[in-house]
Amino acid sequence: MTAIALLVTVALLVGTATMYVRSQRRLHESEQQRVRLEERLRLATTAAEEERCRRDEDAERFRHIASDIMAAQASDMRHRNEERLQQVLAPLKADIERFSATVGQCYADEARERFSLQQAIRTLVETNQNIGREARELSQALRGNNRRQGQWGEIVLQTILEKSGLREGHEFTTQASHDTGTDEGERLRLRPDVVVHYPDRRCIIIDSKASLTAFIELTEARDDDERKLAARRHVESVRRHVDMLGAKHYENLADDETLDFVMMFIPNEAAYLAAMQHDADLWQRAYDKRVLIVSPTHLISALRLISQLWVRDKQTRNTIEIAEAAGRMYDKFSDFVKDLNKIGASLGATQRAYDAAVNKLSDGKGSLMSRAEKLQEMGAKVSKQLRKD
Repeated sequence: MTAIALLVTVALLVGTATMYVRSQRRLHESEQQRVRLEERLRLATTAAEEERCRRDEDAERFRHIASDIMAAQASDMRHRNEERLQQVLAPLKADIERFSATVGQCYADEARERFSLQQAIRTLVETNQNIGREARELSQALRGNNRRQGQWGEIVLQTILEKSGLREGHEFTTQASHDTGTDEGERLRLRPDVVVHYPDRRCIIIDSKASLTAFIELTEARDDDERKLAARRHVESVRRHVDMLGAKHYENLADDETLDFVMMFIPNEAAYLAAMQHDADLWQRAYDKRVLIVSPTHLISALRLISQLWVRDKQTRNTIEIAEAAGRMYDKFSDFVKDLNKIGASLGATQRAYDAAVNKLSDGKGSLMSRAEKLQEMGAKVSKQLRKD
């Protein structure tokens, strides 16, 4: 019995030892498995964290890239808009500068005209004095010579025209020949001394061929009888010249202008006054024939008025041009504002489209970047990463 008990005891001890060794082996294997699992968990956690950081970096980098692209596009659009704005404003600037120059020129012309008028008034006084002196000096030279008297009248007339502010070939013409006709249909060549044009397609004719022979005799008369006789001849001479001018049909001189009056220019104030004093009806008689008898004083005043008409006409035309240009400028501004509104609407639509594209690409679990990375994790073969350095 003792031997059997001993064998049983030994068997139990051996079995217990075997079971202990096996359990220790299993425990060691479990510990190794745990360590391996912990290491794998740590690696997986690290990889997940790195992946999250990488996605965050990719998203941030994409935002920077998209912002740079948007900024570049905005800069390019701004540059194009600035160029377009410059193209619009450059003609506008030129128009404004031209308007300013035109307005300034108008004021300068008006100031110059006022100064010229003052000068003309002073010159008028000097001219009257000179005419009286010249009449005395030329009395012998002009006696009985109508040709010389006409030439002298033309010289005085030319002097007044030069001081009037009118320009030859523009506002007046001299010694121009014209073919016209009489009431009977006969052809007649007329050559007026001066034709002065109005801005409204009217004109006046100035004749300077009045004879001063009788007036010279009047100034040299030695007694009242001689003076009365010479005065009568002087008035008759003026009347004959008025009748001659009234019969010349100057109203048919030009088809595109209307004749206002024919001015009979007497180039000496004293000769004019002598004729008016000795025949009170002379001026009205001439007026009825559309002939105005004028002295140097009257002619200077009339020409200055005509010069002012041309100045006002030029200012009116400039004002009309400015108004028309201002209208064109307003239309240009209106179109420019419409273009700006279109650009603003386009920029707003571009910004909204950009935001929508960014949301679809990188934001949320369903974004394109998330789906692409999921495909990569599932084993999709890729050769490039979703990043751009």
